[in-house]
Amino acid sequence: MKKTWILAVIFLATVFSTDAFAEAYRIKWGAQTPRIAMFTYVATLARYVNQDLKGQVSIVPMETSGLLDNLVRVSRGLCQVGLTNNIGAYAMYKGILEFEGKPVPTIRSLWGGYVGPIMNIAIAGRGIETMHDLHGKRVGFIPGTYGAIIIKRLWDSLGIKPDLKLMGTSATIDAMKGGTIDAYYRIGPLDASVLEIEAVQKLKFLGTTKEELAIMEKAFPNHAIPYILPAKTYRDQPNDVMFQAYTCGDYTNTSVPEDVIYKIVKSAYSHRKEIADTVQVTKVGEWAKMFEQTVKYVNVPLHKGAVKAYTELGYKIPDKLIPPEAK
Repeated sequence: MKKTWILAVIFLATVFSTDAFAEAYRIKWGAQTPRIAMFTYVATLARYVNQDLKGQVSIVPMETSGLLDNLVRVSRGLCQVGLTNNIGAYAMYKGILEFEGKPVPTIRSLWGGYVGPIMNIAIAGRGIETMHDLHGKRVGFIPGTYGAIIIKRLWDSLGIKPDLKLMGTSATIDAMKGGTIDAYYRIGPLDASVLEIEAVQKLKFLGTTKEELAIMEKAFPNHAIPYILPAKTYRDQPNDVMFQAYTCGDYTNTSVPEDVIYKIVKSAYSHRKEIADTVQVTKVGEWAKMFEQTVKYVNVPLHKGAVKAYTELGYKIPDKLIPPEAK
C-alpha cells in the first residue's frame, strides 16, 4: 500500500511538472479600433501565430485608442506587445519629445513594420485647395494618436493652425460623412474609412512638397519621410500626391520571456508575406521586409528573443539593435 502511494505521488509530480497542463502564454497585443486597417493586420498576425504556437502562445488583439495608447500600455505591462510609431517608441526609450525626462529603458522592438502616408483630406467645395488652406478650418483631430502628433508637427513647422475638433476615430469618420467638419487626416495608402466617406462626399487630397518636408525636418529631425500616393488610389484622386509618411512597428518590454518573443518572431517571419498582404498599408508599406525595415527605421534595441530569432535566420544584428541583456 505504501509503495503504491509513493508511486502515485511520483506519477502526479511528473505529470504536473511537464507542459501538459501548462497554459499558453497570453499576449495582449495593442492594435486600434476595428474600423481601421491596423486592427485587421494585428488580427491576421495573431491568427497565423496562434495556429503555429497552439498551446504555447495565445495572442489576443486589443482594441485601443491608438498607437500612443499602445506604447503606454506596453510600458506599463497592460499589453505585452503593441503596434506603435517608431519615432514615438524611440522617444519613450530615450525620454525625449513627448516623453521628455521620462525614459523607459525596458522598451524593446520586434520588427520595423511598415511605411504609410499621413493623408490630409478635405471635403471638396470648402475653399480648401492646399494644405495651407486648412488654417482656421474645422479639422477632425484624434488626440492621443501618433498620426495626430506627427501631422501636427508638420502643420506647426509650416505655421498652419487649423480649428481642431477633438474627437475619436469613429466620430471623426462620421463627422466627415455628415459634413460637420471640413477636413481630417488618415493613414494610408488605401484606408477603408476614406472609401466609406467617398461614398457620400467628394474629397480633395492635400499633398505636401519637398520644400515643406525640408522645413519640417529642420524643426523635427528624422520626421520628414516623403511618400508618393499613386494616382487613382481613390476615386477623387486623379494625380499622384506626395504626403508625409511615418513608420510603425511592434514593440514589447523586457518582462516578456525570451522564448515567447523568439517563437512569435520566427512564426511571423515564416508567414510574413501572407500577413503583409492582408491590408494595403502593410502590403505597400513593405511590412514583409521585416528585418530590413527594422534596420532602416528602428532605433530601439530588439528584444533578446528577437535577436535570437533573427540571428538563426541568418541576419547580422547591428550594434544599435542589440539590447544590454544580450551583450
